[in-house]
Amino acid sequence: MKCFTTTTGIAVLAGVLCMAVSGSAKAQYPTSCTGVGSRANSNGQANNCPNVSATPYASNFTGTSYATVPVTAKTGNFQLTYTGANASLTPYAITKVWLTTTGSTVQSVAFGPAGVPTVSGGNTLVNYCFYGSNLPSAGTLSLQLTNPQTGVVWGICSYDASCNSNCVVVANPTTLPVTFSWFKITEAEGSTVRLAWETAQEQNNKGFDIERQEKDGSFVTIGFVPSANTGGNSSNKTDYIFVDNNIPSGEEVRYRLRQIDLDGKYDYSSIATALVNGVSRLPLIYAAGRQVIISFPSPAPARRYDVLVHDTQGKLIRRLQVPGTGSTTIDGLSAGHLYLITLNDVQGARKAVRPVFVD
Repeated sequence: MKCFTTTTGIAVLAGVLCMAVSGSAKAQYPTSCTGVGSRANSNGQANNCPNVSATPYASNFTGTSYATVPVTAKTGNFQLTYTGANASLTPYAITKVWLTTTGSTVQSVAFGPAGVPTVSGGNTLVNYCFYGSNLPSAGTLSLQLTNPQTGVVWGICSYDASCNSNCVVVANPTTLPVTFSWFKITEAEGSTVRLAWETAQEQNNKGFDIERQEKDGSFVTIGFVPSANTGGNSSNKTDYIFVDNNIPSGEEVRYRLRQIDLDGKYDYSSIATALVNGVSRLPLIYAAGRQVIISFPSPAPARRYDVLVHDTQGKLIRRLQVPGTGSTTIDGLSAGHLYLITLNDVQGARKAVRPVFVD
């Protein structure tokens, strides 16, 4: 199998074929695509699925939005088989499915969290349940794999959709649809919100509708950003920015992107949330010597936040829960290193992601 990879945690998808993430022996995330041990469509009951009926799921999913089981009925099981015994493996979330022989997103299928990795026959097995619809059984099926703790897309892995067990990996089709690396709020000051996103690669991309959620829950288009690439095609990362200067009153504003192909097909990004109310509502995250400071604006909503600190290899260095008021100091970080600071509310919604260099 071939895939698009990323330096896990800070850097973004580089558009190169299956190469190791980094040489660090400490990294426990997989560094290459793997075979499919089994795939079973239409097998009904969800009682043995990860995070259902007390069935455990992989520990690196704890406290993340990727631990949530879809509300639709279970339609099948899926197993990835990694060569070698590694009970400490930290698996990825499966966040998107494409039938890439046609370039279409299988929007009716959603995956739950990964199960606890198990070792069997010298291999490491990771089980998932999927919901809503069966997986296609013909063509080339491609899966988007995401680091659940950082929300950064690691890569895309493909296999023959007609295979149900011991399936070998296959090359990614050359017509993969537009792939988001990430979409987030980078600034919320006064009545202005700055959105930023990156695509790992683009195919026939017309551009992006920027949609903002209304009070009734519906999304309305507030702007359009065309593809920055000639013909809407690129195998390299592409960065985009949009600034919303017309924020409605209220504490939370939610956004999503509607990516549109040249033929009119479309797909949605994840949802990003900004805290605004005429003043800055996002916390400041910065380094002061060998400390990282998280300073919340005042007044701030009465809630607590989970703080995750990752190094450039994607390793979780520190995890703590803090009140959403005043300032919090994170001590004991190594000098001369770059860290990714992720701030989630207690419901798992991501509020801020900042790279911070500790000197």
